Amino acid sequence: MPDSAPLLLQHLDGMYAIQALAVGERSGALAALLDGPGDAAGIAERAGLDERNVAQWLRCMHAAGYARHDAGVFRIDPETATTFGDDFAIDARGILDFVYAISGDLVRRIPEAMRAGAGVAPTAFTGLGAAASRINSRLYRAALVDEWIASDPALRARLETGAAVADIACGDGDAAAQLARAFPRSRVIGVDPDAAPRSDVANLELYAETAEHLGAHGSFALITCLDALHHLGDPVAAVRQAADALDEDGVLLIAETSMTGDIDRDAAADPFALFTHTAGLFYCMQDSLAGGGDGATPSLGLGWVDDALAAAGLGHVDVLESETGFRVFLARRPREGVVS
Repeated sequence: MPDSAPLLLQHLDGMYAIQALAVGERSGALAALLDGPGDAAGIAERAGLDERNVAQWLRCMHAAGYARHDAGVFRIDPETATTFGDDFAIDARGILDFVYAISGDLVRRIPEAMRAGAGVAPTAFTGLGAAASRINSRLYRAALVDEWIASDPALRARLETGAAVADIACGDGDAAAQLARAFPRSRVIGVDPDAAPRSDVANLELYAETAEHLGAHGSFALITCLDALHHLGDPVAAVRQAADALDEDGVLLIAETSMTGDIDRDAAADPFALFTHTAGLFYCMQDSLAGGGDGATPSLGLGWVDDALAAAGLGHVDVLESETGFRVFLARRPREGVVS
């Protein structure tokens, strides 16, 4: 659609494009197109789908620019092929899972949630949580160990030698599993109310618990909370519970989307500001409010993280602005005689 079209119509065009992609991902049509060129019949056969529906979907892909067409044969656009490749910075299929999950009943709950101000029950977000984990997985693989933890050489050395690690609000445990694989001599646990056991990593255990039970598992050299603190009903309490479970030299690592809270500045500087704000409205804020929180999200800036760390007595804080788009806080208790 030309840029001269009204903004509403430009956004409508984009909405249809991304929803068509999401349907293609869920149905298998996108995977069949990514496998190589073909006409509608051939791509439908690869995917095990109805040819008429696939032909219509391919028209969508061509109009959106994701596919190219020549004499009845469709092929994926090279840029799109790269975006869905294994070497792309994030798992683009996770984005489509997120779109698919958020496009149905959940969106219809938001108007009432906006009236009542009580949030949306966490059970509504199962699909979104899994999609968000998939989106972030490659970012964590690239940065969690080799950038964020590596910024604290003493911490990394402890984990390589063998120490205790915990991940709060671990979801499906993907990040915890990455930590466990990176530091096989360390013991890693993940806690999340919806955590399910997994047996693919020997030094990892997941518990269907909240942060208040961390102390029952001993003390930790590292506790992480990755893109999750803003979902919790009481971030201050969660940070205090984590702080209480740190050992003497322990580090609490919190990663949150790096926003300033200045509406104009964020809109101008962050190409993903719209995504952050909308995900905040549809997902993060509703999760927080349903848990009794005040609905603070990264859209407001991250001063509330600073406040929570200070309230927990973690007065020595190193802040890393990561190229992944996260602001990373590495916090510990001040040592005696050291001014932080």
